[in-house]
Formats: sequence, C-alpha cells, structure tokens
Amino acid sequence: MTIDKKSLINWVGGKRLLRKTIAPLIPTDIKSYIEPFGGGAWVLFYKDRWADLEIYNDLDGRLVNLFRIVKYHPNAFKEEIKYLLGSREMFFQFLNGTFITDIQRAVQFYFLITRSFGGKGSTFGTVKKSCGGASKSQRNVLDKIDAIHERLDKVMVENRDFERLIKQYDFEEAFFYCDPPYSTGTGYEVTSTEDFDHERLCETLKNIKGRFLLSYDDSPKIRELYKDFESLSNKNIRCMLSNNDTPYVRELYKDFEMIPIERLNGINNRQGNDRKNKMFKELLIANYPIKELFHAGETDRD
Repeated sequence: MTIDKKSLINWVGGKRLLRKTIAPLIPTDIKSYIEPFGGGAWVLFYKDRWADLEIYNDLDGRLVNLFRIVKYHPNAFKEEIKYLLGSREMFFQFLNGTFITDIQRAVQFYFLITRSFGGKGSTFGTVKKSCGGASKSQRNVLDKIDAIHERLDKVMVENRDFERLIKQYDFEEAFFYCDPPYSTGTGYEVTSTEDFDHERLCETLKNIKGRFLLSYDDSPKIRELYKDFESLSNKNIRCMLSNNDTPYVRELYKDFEMIPIERLNGINNRQGNDRKNKMFKELLIANYPIKELFHAGETDRD
C-alpha cells in the first residue's frame, strides 16, 4: 500500500524529489528494510510498510532524537510546538538556547530546521511550501506528527555506525537503501561529511549477503571506488545506484540496465530559477532487471 507520508523535515540530500522514482525499484520479496543513513526518511515514509522488519538509522543524534520523540512521545511533542511562533526572535532564542530534556531538544531541532533556509538550521528563513515550514497551518503540522508517529510504530530507530548496523542485520533477504553523504559535500554545515569513510562503505557493501540500493554523487572518487561494479554481479549481489547522466558514466556501466530520469534540484527550486535550469539528468543503473519495475511504477508517480 502506498501512502507517501511526507517527512517532518527537509534534510540536506534528502530524496523528497526522487522518492516516487526510487520506490518501485525496491524489491517486494524482502523480509527486512534498513536505511543506514536515514536522514529525513523520505523513502521509508513513502509506503505503509516495506518489510516485516524496518530499521531507521542515522549517526546524527539530533535526527534520531526527533524521530524517537515522535515515535514514543507524540503528544508531549505536539504540546511543546503548539504555541511556537515562527519569528526571527524565537529562532535565535532556540539557536542560542540550552535545553535539558530530550523533548525540548527535539522541539529545538525541529523548529530550527523548519524555520531556516534550505533546512540549514542556522539562518532564519521561510518558504511558501516547505515540509513543516512556517507556511503550513498548525493543524496540518499536528496531523503530520500523528501520521509519522503511526508510521514509526513498528520501525526500529537506531543511532549506530553504518558498518556495524549493516553487518548485524545482513542476511539474504535483507534490503539496504543507502543514501550516504556525498563525497564532494553539500555546501551546508548542517551535517559534516568531510570525515565520512567512503572506502569503508564500499568494502562493506561488496561483502554483504543481502541486496542494496545506493544513491551517490558523480565524482572521480566514487567512480574509482565502484569501478568493479561487475564483480558484484559475479557474486550474485543485486544492487542499484543513481548517477549523473554523462557519456563517461554511460560508457562505464554500458553492460548494465540504465534508465534515464530527470530530477529537480530542491535548492535551486527555492531560488526562483526557470524550470529548465532546475532539471538535472541522472541515470538509474542496476545489475538486476529494473525496467519493468520502473515502468510499472510510472502510474504511481503521475
């Protein structure tokens, strides 16, 4: 069942604009669905349930605390945000404030992310349409919290290193949707990507028993790391990644299934540029059949 519950927050690198494209490519014969880099959890929330066992994980304790509070203490969270004003003065009070309880920390984080430009959390700003932003009515925000609380009911929320998480939950019928920090960074200070170990992630994924879908940026470093894509096929590992649609990438993965797609850039979308300048061409690349899955899901994406 597709319900497409929207996330509570916009998060840098989140798959809000690609979730309807990614969702049909996730196998249905899986027994566990794990997001080692959960972020805003846009793909997780797209369906009512992906598998019997679902795990959201992120190393950022602020994100994990927010989702745990919504999961276990939704009413207390709603009471705290019910009387907040979307003002610049309150924004900087929250930015410079110290909060004792986990519920207060969750409210502080939620307020800063939803009242800041691009979800950066440090510069006050609002937009007409944002995930939980100032333009949303109070009723809509409270209803969204109830919906996310219900969706998280049977989801395990973890705060662990990705390698330990993947190794613990790996088995043949496990599926990992991996959306790690980009190798070239994001230009935002909301989360640090400089120290992320891309080599360790690559080695971890090459040796798993289950399947994975990997979303990454197109950079020389990532090209080099995953140039042995064919070796995964030889190990009968089914995986998919997304990349920029360039002649180099098409040549590199010419022996695999490719689906060209276009996506909007979320940041440019908020800067009022012409639509043609917001569109980016990407490729979905897989070493297992995905074309039928992709076209079967086109109706849901309309």
